[in-house]
Amino acid sequence: MAKSKNNIATHGLSGQVDQLVFRQWFGKTIVGKTSRHSTSVSAAQEQVRLTFRQATTYAKAAITDNAIRLLYKSKAEPGQSAYNMAVADFFKPPEIGEIDSTGYTGQTGSKIIAAVTDDVKVASVSVKIENPDGSLVEQGDAVLQTDGLHWMYNCTSLNASLTGDIITVTALDLPGHPSVKQKTI
Repeated sequence: MAKSKNNIATHGLSGQVDQLVFRQWFGKTIVGKTSRHSTSVSAAQEQVRLTFRQATTYAKAAITDNAIRLLYKSKAEPGQSAYNMAVADFFKPPEIGEIDSTGYTGQTGSKIIAAVTDDVKVASVSVKIENPDGSLVEQGDAVLQTDGLHWMYNCTSLNASLTGDIITVTALDLPGHPSVKQKTI
């Protein structure tokens, strides 16, 4: 894609001329080739198209909420819109770092802490504790700590045997995409 600078012949030009497409972007005229549409589409291409349609549908809905639109706009780089950021956020799920279970003793009030990040915002984090046989000990929502990185879960059930227990942390971002990480005690 070519960029035109101070060219009197193309300044302000937009639209298609033969096989060239002209458009305006931040006061500059951008020139590119027309896109060609393939008549045969593979299953993988169709999946990519479907995912992108889902991302644009999410972005359109997300920016109708003023608070979410302002959040996305605050994360945008120059030349990006809140819509662009919402589309990009759709493709990147949250990341779960270390699960700190050193404060988990099996007693009520024990704490499990997980570091969770996202490119925009982590919407929620939940914790599930299971015995080695898969039976549920407890589950619930973690609370974001003041550092903005760690999420803490306060245990509410007594657990007599911790050996082999599985802690599962699930994080959701604004588009609702989950990330899951497990730790065996």
